[in-house]
Amino acid sequence: MKQKQLQSLLFKIIVFVFIAFLLDFVMGTFFASLYSKQKPGEIYRITYSIDSTKQDVLIFGSSTANHHYIPEIFKKRMNLSCYNTGKDNQMIFYNYAILKAVLERYSPKIAVLDIDRGEFKTEEQSYDRLSALIPYYKSHPEIRKIIELRSPYEKYKMFSRIYPYNSLIFTMIMGAIESQKERKDIDEQNGYIPLTDSCYANLIKDTSFGVAHFDSVKINAFESFVRDCKRANVELYIVISPLLVEYLHEDPSVTLIKQIAKRDDISVYDFSNSPLFVSRVLFAGNGTHLNDTGARIFTNQVIDSIMKDQKLALRRQSAN
Repeated sequence: MKQKQLQSLLFKIIVFVFIAFLLDFVMGTFFASLYSKQKPGEIYRITYSIDSTKQDVLIFGSSTANHHYIPEIFKKRMNLSCYNTGKDNQMIFYNYAILKAVLERYSPKIAVLDIDRGEFKTEEQSYDRLSALIPYYKSHPEIRKIIELRSPYEKYKMFSRIYPYNSLIFTMIMGAIESQKERKDIDEQNGYIPLTDSCYANLIKDTSFGVAHFDSVKINAFESFVRDCKRANVELYIVISPLLVEYLHEDPSVTLIKQIAKRDDISVYDFSNSPLFVSRVLFAGNGTHLNDTGARIFTNQVIDSIMKDQKLALRRQSAN
């Protein structure tokens, strides 16, 4: 009797596992198809950045990149095509993954990396946010090591077809709704998302020294970003965007970034305390991002800096 019960239990377990695998396969395949059809929107911009960019200039960074750099101005002033790969709440891990995927296909002429204050600080969220890249794990082996930073078990979780889309189901469903698909009111200008509202916050003073507890993995990712650009003959420029804040002390991450950049002969443009950007008129929302008016001034300032450096480089080459 016990043997029959054991056989019955074993049979039920096998049936349960089979059904679980079947559901995972069917639902995972459905979600993968749904994911690939997202257009336009955040998911589409990630896919385009990884698989389809071919522009001369690529902008990398978080929301400050996403809202501060206008590709059309790069095109008009530098006669170079440009795409903004910036993504809200993402930092060096995400940016390095996008760069690695891009370099598998081609080498852009210029890369602009917008860096946040506190870029190297220790925080678990930086790893959790890599979930945005999980759908590309199987198709892009070059970024697997970065995604696997999320946890020691990440590679094993990838056996599930549903897992890559767990945190994206609501976003995908909303993107599939016709009213969302059409989204004509959302202005996506080669990845740039303009903000048009006005700021209601006042300029504040920041007297802190910032967080000095560095995450060595982030530092390594930044150094790899710099190194890979050099290997691919990509001109790299690092920028710290302005905020509606007067910083009385330099952030430790920014200090280290400047040291690494100086060692590798990379230009850093620090606009964090620029007197050009102290007016609320140039900011949107709570002062954390420039509005479209401010972004136009800022983009031109960045281009001025790049073109000045390029002229200096040409003079040095001529002198030699």
